[in-house]
Amino acid sequence: MDETNLYDYDESHPIPDLGVIDINGVREGGGSDLVIIVASPLEAEERSLRRLLKKVEVYLGFIQSEQFRAEAGDPSPDNTRIIVQIHRESCPEAFELLNKNKGWALNNNATLEIDPCLPESTN
Repeated sequence: MDETNLYDYDESHPIPDLGVIDINGVREGGGSDLVIIVASPLEAEERSLRRLLKKVEVYLGFIQSEQFRAEAGDPSPDNTRIIVQIHRESCPEAFELLNKNKGWALNNNATLEIDPCLPESTN
């Protein structure tokens, strides 16, 4: 796979911008709830799964940063969560990938949670 454009901004992709934190809710007593939003279904293709993993990696890097510590204090799995709000119709491979990487998050002072959401039924 050509990695030249793999991680570039792509507004047509369910994960358009890998370089930003979608939501960062800093807790009053320290720590944070960081949210990744995947608002449309992810397909079972390498590019989408690699973008999902890269987005998690960006969040884990942010949690290790001085900026995070200045805003939220020292991170730990007890006070820092990465919540992936992923479209419930995403491919099973995306959910499996997230589940397989919960230990990676724990090793980087965060708890990785999966929140299958969207779409809300309008019928």
